[in-house]
Amino acid sequence: MVSLIDRSRVVICDCTGRNPNVFYEAGIAHTLGREVILITQNGQDIPFDLRHLRYIPYLNNGEGRGSLAAAIQARVQTIVGH
Repeated sequence: MVSLIDRSRVVICDCTGRNPNVFYEAGIAHTLGREVILITQNGQDIPFDLRHLRYIPYLNNGEGRGSLAAAIQARVQTIVGH
């Protein structure tokens, strides 16, 4: 996973369920200077020390995933400048 993060410009982390591995990998991405996009189904799953970062909330249904895809696409385009 570390080598994949190292080769990435943008890393998307789904914080839903507060999986410790996700937070570990987000930390690695931040350390390596990668852009991190946080997503979650529940804002309470974002730890207090990451809440200052913008995150994208989404619903786990067809419409919610469609909105999530559009929001991620817009954020990535902003990050890469296209």
